[in-house]
Amino acid sequence: MSRLARNTAFLTIASIGQKFIAFVYFALIARIVGVEWTGKYFLALSITTMVGVIADFGLTPVLVRETAKHPDDQQKILSHVLGMKLGLSALAAAIVVIVSFALGYDELTRSLMYVAIGVMILDSFHLTYYGVFRGRHTLGFESIGIFIGQAITLMIGVTSLLVAPNLVVLIIALLGGSLWNVLYSSSRLRKVGLNPFKFEIGAWSKKLLKMAFPFALAAIFVKIYSTTDSILLERHLGDEAVGWYSIAYKLTYAFQFLPMAFVAALYPTFSKLIHDNDPKKLEDTFNKAMWYMMILAVPIVMGISAVAHDVVPLIYGTDYLNSVMPLQVLIFVLFFIFLDFPIGALLNADDRQATKTAIMGGTMIINVVANLILIPLYGILGASIAAVISFAFLFGAGMIAVRKSLKYDLMKLLKIWAPIVLSGIFMFLAVTGLQPYVHVAVEVIAGGAVYVAGLFIFKAIAFDQIKEFLQGIRKV
Repeated sequence: MSRLARNTAFLTIASIGQKFIAFVYFALIARIVGVEWTGKYFLALSITTMVGVIADFGLTPVLVRETAKHPDDQQKILSHVLGMKLGLSALAAAIVVIVSFALGYDELTRSLMYVAIGVMILDSFHLTYYGVFRGRHTLGFESIGIFIGQAITLMIGVTSLLVAPNLVVLIIALLGGSLWNVLYSSSRLRKVGLNPFKFEIGAWSKKLLKMAFPFALAAIFVKIYSTTDSILLERHLGDEAVGWYSIAYKLTYAFQFLPMAFVAALYPTFSKLIHDNDPKKLEDTFNKAMWYMMILAVPIVMGISAVAHDVVPLIYGTDYLNSVMPLQVLIFVLFFIFLDFPIGALLNADDRQATKTAIMGGTMIINVVANLILIPLYGILGASIAAVISFAFLFGAGMIAVRKSLKYDLMKLLKIWAPIVLSGIFMFLAVTGLQPYVHVAVEVIAGGAVYVAGLFIFKAIAFDQIKEFLQGIRKV
């Protein structure tokens, strides 16, 4: 696990920095531009990001997998992926324009969406470039790039917020960060002897497109069920409702970088173990991954749920008090999201994209139906409940499906998870008990201490596991 730990450390450290900057940036936007403009900003980016799956069309995960399996064909794979992305990006841009008129958005929202098209296209290309390095098990370049890119966005955006707040300029700030990542990642590819601007369409294109289709379909399903709530909230309750929901959404999904960074290293590892036909090591790696995901998820879910009443007005202002209860419900999706990441990585590494896609399709249907029913009844809270229901299905279906790839021991996993959850419950009780008497900062510190102590008391974690992870970091 040393290489896995090392790669995870690289991307996790950079992602923490990048997400912290993004967190501060969005908090400033919310405080300065107000609830309604925050809703417009969030909605425009949500829709453009949703359409952005067309620009990638599942080609990036295929590129990661195939370059890991066939290192001698890296340039050929990259060139054909880039060739297809040119046409796909143009198609995605056209769809954004059509959607902006079809949904009847005002001129400001449409302008935001049009500028975001540039962000969408640039992101698609730098993800491809970084995907090559993921396939090569080298995540250091991506770690540097994403951090600096977010810093560039922050500098441009904060300047706009302080001088003359303008939503279009805030999107241009994102454009600056994305452009940096394209330039940086392409320059690193040249350093390793690959041409980042060679575009090809040929026999390989058809082969890659066929492999990418399940990934693309899954990504489309994900984007639909992660954007439907915002669209429906705007239709039923207006931009303010989207602004309040965006706070709960951003605080919840900001933590996805933790499993994403881990799986960035885990995915090629699973691919290799499956290719080497090593079921024992595969099961061991899967169990460790699920343990690690639960270790991360529990304190985030229990902690945010406990301190939401204090944190939301402290960071975003009292105008966002309507975001508190939706956040306390929505945060529970992280249990299912974190645990599903290793499941998805294993299914995809085992060439079972179709199975994962079917699960995503079911999740999408459940989410859309739940939102259609619950938003008119419960408003913003209904969107949060719908998310929890759909992600619970995602995880449960994934656990059933993964049995064909790996004969895991469910009771063993439950025994691994139980003491972690118990530690989280004690943390929650400690934090809520302290709330009337101390500042939120003290609550967080005390809660963290109780959680860590609980992990050792209930034997959820051992010193040799910590030693193994730290050894991987020291080898970076």
